[in-house]
Amino acid sequence: MEFGFGMQGIEEKLLGIARSVASKFDDVTYVEIGVGEGPTLTAIASTLRDNTKKWRAIGVELPNGYSFNRQKVVDFANQRDLKLDFVTPNGNTQRPHWNQVTVFLKDSQSFLTEMWQEPIQFAMIDGCHGKPCVILDFLALEVWMVKGGLVMFHDYGLDQIGHYQPHCPTGLDVRGAVQELGLLTGKRQGWTFKEELIANKPAGGWDMGIFQKEF
Repeated sequence: MEFGFGMQGIEEKLLGIARSVASKFDDVTYVEIGVGEGPTLTAIASTLRDNTKKWRAIGVELPNGYSFNRQKVVDFANQRDLKLDFVTPNGNTQRPHWNQVTVFLKDSQSFLTEMWQEPIQFAMIDGCHGKPCVILDFLALEVWMVKGGLVMFHDYGLDQIGHYQPHCPTGLDVRGAVQELGLLTGKRQGWTFKEELIANKPAGGWDMGIFQKEF
């Protein structure tokens, strides 16, 4: 199953994690910050659909976001027989429908802190990869994460620190954000490190760090 940019070599592992999350909860809300062309969002959505009765996949993306391609998202959703809505939030609490993909065209921190009010079982941070943005995205998600829920950080490898990315001028530093949050050292209460998925670097893949909410 096709995944998005930088996922080479970790696709099957991600599908296995999605199946594991689906088996653990009666219903699953998956939130993906940074949608791009939508292959990862829709791949995880289709896996949740096939493994649980009640699910929803929420994409959060800027309307003019880097690499965002609305038509490609539509194409992937159609290819995978998924219902898809695009929503431009109006300032009210947003309650997307179950058993479908919904892409909210809004910056992630405003959306999660001002417009979201429901539990989240599964999430991926893959928007701006500068340390300040990654920290703020995690803090916004953390409020809604349930016990046993997973947060995944893409572009997590040490070898990616300092790479160019278009938002934060300091460059990419996902690992630094995770370190500063206390997730790697065990200092952040209620969270544990689960695993690091090592991607196929020659094929263009980048690593993923996975953390679980314990209480």
